Amino acid sequence: MKSDRSPRLLQEYVWPAFVLVVLLAYGYARFILVPYLGFQQSAGIVQEIYTSQAGPPFLQAGERITHVNNLAWPVRDTDPSFGLVSAAQPGDTLELLVETEAGSKIVDWRITGFSSAEFTARLINLWWISYAFWLAGTATLLLVRPKDLRRTLLVAFYFVTAIWFMAGTMSAGIVLASQEVLRIGVWMSLPIYLHLHWNFPRPLRTLPAFFWWLLYLGSALGAILQIMRLVPRDFYIVPLVVAFVGCSGILFYRLIVRRDERRQISILFAAVAVALAPAVAVALSSSQSDTTATSGYLLSMLALPGAYFYVVYRPQFGGLELRANRLISIYLFFILLISLTLITLPILSARLVSSQDAAGAILLATLIGAFISVVGFPRFERFVEKRLLRIPEPPERTLQTFAARISTSFTSEHLVDILQKEVMPSLLIRQSALLKVEGKKLNAVPVYLQGVKTLELPKAAKQKSLLQETLRLRAEGKDPVAFSHGDTWFRLAIPLTVGGEAVGLWLFGRRDPDDYYSPGEQALLCSLADQTAIALANIAQAQRLRALYQQDIDRREEERAHLARELHDDVLHHMNELFLQTGEKLQSKEFDERHQQLDDTVRRMIHGLRPPMLNFGLYHAIRELVDDMDEKPFAKARVSLELSASEARFDSKAEQHLFRIVQQACENALLHGKARKISITGKISKAAVEFVVQDDGKGFALAGGPELAALLAAKHFGLVGMHERAELIGARLGVETAPSKGTRIDLHWRAPNGK
Repeated sequence: MKSDRSPRLLQEYVWPAFVLVVLLAYGYARFILVPYLGFQQSAGIVQEIYTSQAGPPFLQAGERITHVNNLAWPVRDTDPSFGLVSAAQPGDTLELLVETEAGSKIVDWRITGFSSAEFTARLINLWWISYAFWLAGTATLLLVRPKDLRRTLLVAFYFVTAIWFMAGTMSAGIVLASQEVLRIGVWMSLPIYLHLHWNFPRPLRTLPAFFWWLLYLGSALGAILQIMRLVPRDFYIVPLVVAFVGCSGILFYRLIVRRDERRQISILFAAVAVALAPAVAVALSSSQSDTTATSGYLLSMLALPGAYFYVVYRPQFGGLELRANRLISIYLFFILLISLTLITLPILSARLVSSQDAAGAILLATLIGAFISVVGFPRFERFVEKRLLRIPEPPERTLQTFAARISTSFTSEHLVDILQKEVMPSLLIRQSALLKVEGKKLNAVPVYLQGVKTLELPKAAKQKSLLQETLRLRAEGKDPVAFSHGDTWFRLAIPLTVGGEAVGLWLFGRRDPDDYYSPGEQALLCSLADQTAIALANIAQAQRLRALYQQDIDRREEERAHLARELHDDVLHHMNELFLQTGEKLQSKEFDERHQQLDDTVRRMIHGLRPPMLNFGLYHAIRELVDDMDEKPFAKARVSLELSASEARFDSKAEQHLFRIVQQACENALLHGKARKISITGKISKAAVEFVVQDDGKGFALAGGPELAALLAAKHFGLVGMHERAELIGARLGVETAPSKGTRIDLHWRAPNGK
């Protein structure tokens, strides 16, 4: 597998490396090749002054330089004076002809060379944005799947924007053909931007291939005409405006017509608004300084590449997805480092007096950034993974964290929760399916499906061949891992065996970042599969025991009902006959009292064996239970009931279990808790049943918690029976108690047809 990946990765590294070289070259030109003149200008208009001037006439911001040493300042089509300016050395004097509102003036400008103020202005500028686009493009190229046209266009969008954006920040310096690169990049952005948004997030409709070819060829022709100066110098603004207007129109159309894409499109619109907000604010306010403005541009413009990157990360994004969640951590950390740099470097630059000091400051900032990355990034990454990406545990800790919890799972729901919500996210696995094998024919049924549908599972014959192949590998002492062939979604299959017999099959598909499962990861999954096999065996055994327990309870309830009928139909009947046969002459007052006591005792026995009111519904049975509590010979507690009348009926066994749980809770409070007050509250509806039984008894300590095993160890058999009855009908039972604090029992059950 590795050999197949190497050429692909090598090819994918070429384009990021090429774009990075271009960006670094312009970065070198920005700080080294472009001379430090002491002022900043754009098209000859002075933007800012960085050095003090010896005397009048002074050069001021907003004035226009028309000539340098009697040569015209670079105009739209030529740049004759740039060689003169670029060749100037610190200490040289330039004669500047300047146009002002009052007229023209000549300024003798002395070049002082490097200054911390000018260095800071060059540093805090929009050129950083290009690296954000480059980083997003590189991540998209390496980590976004599938490799379709949308991915290619998204990479082109990032890279071409990074190049023309960087060249645009250098165009005023007229270095390394920055103006030509800017214009070519903008022209080629037109078809790329439109083509991308036509297919992003999903294609709108199929257009003829020649349409896009004509668009690309037309843009290339426009770029050639621009370079040959056959069109006006600033004509490249036209394709840029067309690109932005066209993309906005496409997005608006998607927003209105395609409802399923509104969330993603809204994110993109919000990012554009955030990116353009500082520019609008600066345009409306003249109080902002250039440094403040560029800082705002920088932080806000990062939202644009980040928005497209985030939309790809969203799982609803039409199949195109980011295949490395952890790259989000790198991107956020990158933004954090930039923010820290913007805060600290202006403070440091105030103390710089030479270009050597500037180089030292950059080196120091690089070392500090590297130190922060080495020391702080692991913690920052863990924070982002846990809080934002919801990755429970790092992959290297998965086995030791989850092995014991997996093997001790006694319900399928508990096992599935651990595997789907904790184990798979920790291993960055997006697709998997756990199949349980039943019978000697190896018929498999799904335990859970993650990212796949039932129809996508391999056929029975394929499942059987996979099991046979993996079992053969295990018998040979090898890792029992079978790799898929063809167009199947899964990449590898691992058998689940207990005692040499197959109990399941585990299939694994897409995985961050490249669907590759290393030998170490295969071994880890095999270990997890062994623990999962034990869990499946335990669950099957627990289900068998639960079925036996259910049968035992049903048998006991039937026996109790049979005994209740015999007591009612035979014993009470014969007692009444005997009473009548004795006659009034032989009956005394004491005889009547004893007969009545015996009659009441038998009727209480009948009621305890099978409450007659259960035949009329759970509500009536609970009301009768409360009434009978006051008549028990050991009852010294006041029992209150807050329950709205309900005629809702459920399965007879469910009603029986719910009644017995409430009955057992009350008897525990009376017999063991010595309670003086017992309250029963709740509600009975057609969809669900809720009861809370609370007492003020002496309570007890739950040393091992409310788990079934701990209750058995502590010999709380009444609570154990309540738990078992709750599990049989799928109810949730909660127990809260402490010494001298009383006991609270919470019972929640949802009817099978309840919504």
